[in-house]
Amino acid sequence: MLRKTIRALALCLLCAGPLGAQTEIPQDIQKGELIWRDPSCFFFVLKVDEHYALFEFLGGPSPMVGHIFEGKLTGFGSRRIENTTEGKPTMVYSEAYDLSKSQMQKKIPKFCKKRKEFEALEG
Repeated sequence: MLRKTIRALALCLLCAGPLGAQTEIPQDIQKGELIWRDPSCFFFVLKVDEHYALFEFLGGPSPMVGHIFEGKLTGFGSRRIENTTEGKPTMVYSEAYDLSKSQMQKKIPKFCKKRKEFEALEG
């Protein structure tokens, strides 16, 4: 009787899968369009819904204006996001997110040569 109970419990645990898989919280996947980039300083801006996010390009296919990106586009730090236009991952560092256009203008580093081009974009 005890063996049957142990066997039944073991089978139940196998069917349930790893405990970690049951407690994982899905990441919010967002989509953004690259609307400004400056290859002189490796920064680019994505428009995510009605807000803006600033990223520093670290690696992958060169991001271009018009490219669409998916992934976790909020929060600070390094991460991998998907360049869905190229179908390849891109490594980035998130500098600022969820900002208005006027707030973003202040976040783009002053050493970026094309900073004025962002300010000229229609919001």
